[in-house]
Amino acid sequence: MSRYSRSDPEMLDYDKPSVCASFMHYTWKTITCLLSHITLVSMVVSYCVLGAFTFEALEVHHEKDIKRNISKLRYNVTSHLWNLTTSLDVLREDKFKVGAETYLKEFEGAILKAMTKDGWDGEEDPNIVQWTSTGALFYSIIVITTIGKAKKLLTA
Repeated sequence: MSRYSRSDPEMLDYDKPSVCASFMHYTWKTITCLLSHITLVSMVVSYCVLGAFTFEALEVHHEKDIKRNISKLRYNVTSHLWNLTTSLDVLREDKFKVGAETYLKEFEGAILKAMTKDGWDGEEDPNIVQWTSTGALFYSIIVITTIGKAKKLLTA
């Protein structure tokens, strides 16, 4: 309990803050709180948007290169099969089967690698990409939440 009680007649007026000082104090607290939260939220949003532009700029070219390589792979296999067919005087099943199987297994391995390691989705049109602005923004948000979760788990 304070040494001055409300019923104490000796309490001086200058000991309690004025209405103006109280108003300024609470106004300053409110503005500080609002500005710190607004700054924090705007920084997170800026990071997400900047990350989305960065991810999109970095990954779109790589995705288009993968799609071009798939088209080249398919073209190479068909040309090898055609050359195999034309190189044989008589189309014999056993010789053709051995040669075609070799080319098709290499093609299968290349397609499997493109899907598992390079992230190819089966679409060969270079104008249709997975890394849209919306997808890149979503990925950027996922990165933020994953890093926060990982940091939380490491510090626990």
